[in-house]
Amino acid sequence: MSDNDTSEAVTPVGLNVNPTGAGVFGFSNFAETWNGRMAMIGLVAGFANEVITGKGILAQVGITGGISVLFALFFTGFTIATLLGYYAVKATKDA
Repeated sequence: MSDNDTSEAVTPVGLNVNPTGAGVFGFSNFAETWNGRMAMIGLVAGFANEVITGKGILAQVGITGGISVLFALFFTGFTIATLLGYYAVKATKDA
């Protein structure tokens, strides 16, 4: 088969990933692009609200008294999920 043949089998990477990177749901290029865009909008909205209210982003959601265990766990989980999505899409592009 040639390199341009789309019917060629793709090696699975062990994750539930659309091997072509196409589509709307799951770890697809489209979904990850929109996930990044929404995250940027949310971060800008949080900072804008911080300027308007005078409260930090954590104080806006009720987390006060410095860094808490809840915030640390949330941030760690969010970071792992983001990296998993990034590398899953990257692995399917390279395969």
